[in-house]
Amino acid sequence: MYSRNRNLISTLIITVLGLTLLAGQVVLAKPNTLKREEIPDKYKWDLSDIYPDWESWEAGLTQLEKLMDEYAALKGTLSQGPQQLLHAFKLDDELNILAYKVYRYPALSSVTDTRDNEMSARVQRVSILFSKFGIATSWFTPELLSIPLETMKSWLDDTEELAPYRHNIEDTYRQQEHVLDEEKEQLLSYFSQFRGTPGSIYSQLSTSDIKFPEVTLSNGETVTMTSGQYYNILATNRSQADRALAFEKYYGTYHANANTYAAIYNAVLQRDWASAQVRNYGSTLERALDGDNVPLEVYENLVKMVKDGVGPAIRYYALRKKLLGLEEYHGYDGSIPIVDITKTYDYDEIAGWVVESVKPLGKEYQKKMKQIFANRWVDVYENEGKRSGAFSASVYGIHPY
Repeated sequence: MYSRNRNLISTLIITVLGLTLLAGQVVLAKPNTLKREEIPDKYKWDLSDIYPDWESWEAGLTQLEKLMDEYAALKGTLSQGPQQLLHAFKLDDELNILAYKVYRYPALSSVTDTRDNEMSARVQRVSILFSKFGIATSWFTPELLSIPLETMKSWLDDTEELAPYRHNIEDTYRQQEHVLDEEKEQLLSYFSQFRGTPGSIYSQLSTSDIKFPEVTLSNGETVTMTSGQYYNILATNRSQADRALAFEKYYGTYHANANTYAAIYNAVLQRDWASAQVRNYGSTLERALDGDNVPLEVYENLVKMVKDGVGPAIRYYALRKKLLGLEEYHGYDGSIPIVDITKTYDYDEIAGWVVESVKPLGKEYQKKMKQIFANRWVDVYENEGKRSGAFSASVYGIHPY
């Protein structure tokens, strides 16, 4: 359904952080994990493209609150005509563009060091504001659907400026049976802030509070088995015993809190099940697919086709096992190149290759790619407290990070 709360909040979820360049057989040089302040600025995000300072961010937050109040005041006006409806959608666009900036600025800072309580508090301020906005505007979807479908169709046909919103409006009517009345929607909106609680707990447990062990490899080298170091060993260390040791120690760190992780996952399942039930879905899968209008049969057929088509993958891994000379093949053997490669490459050299590789796509494309590296759109290296992984976080009107 076209929920204002969902549109505003759910698209602003930070997942994972970093840069992963897995270009065929290329191996990047893996530095030791550093403190954030030890990394040169040119390898860190430049967030000043969003706001120059925290004073400007505070001004943006104040402006966002003002727009939210204006939007909430539109209650009871949608049925007055297509122009009033258009005004609501345009105000929502303006609000969402600003919301991206206000949220991303502290959120991107927070994930570079999840132990920074001051930054977490700023993210929390924005999250609380979003939650209050969701409560104040829970009337929107029920009120929109109170307009007869035939009336809405005529508005869409006769009002050219509503064309960009046509799909979302029609999709809301498609999911009408899953929209509750205004009172119930408001009641549910009070719990929106807590939907992210399992994820927040997981993030703190797996990033802020985690202590990775030191491991001595077969060559006598002692390393701290961080996420970056673990994947580096899997991709470069030709000793299966070392890869197995890395696997055991890395995941053993998480396994030490297995019961807590299980409880977090159970909370996610219970949350999603309750949400599916209250919105009249038969299952959590059905609810997850319905937002994109994907029939359950399509998903089930995809699973079936994958299961039926695993033959080539099995033969591929059997061939890798043979060429690597392994008696047994494990998951931690999947990243090591078949050909022994000893040369490593620095990030700056790889960045130049990437820019050069897109030359056939045209000057403008190559110019944009060069900006990614030159203007610090990438946060390159692992540091203490930083979330692991790779992701792209968009900031509408600015650029991705």
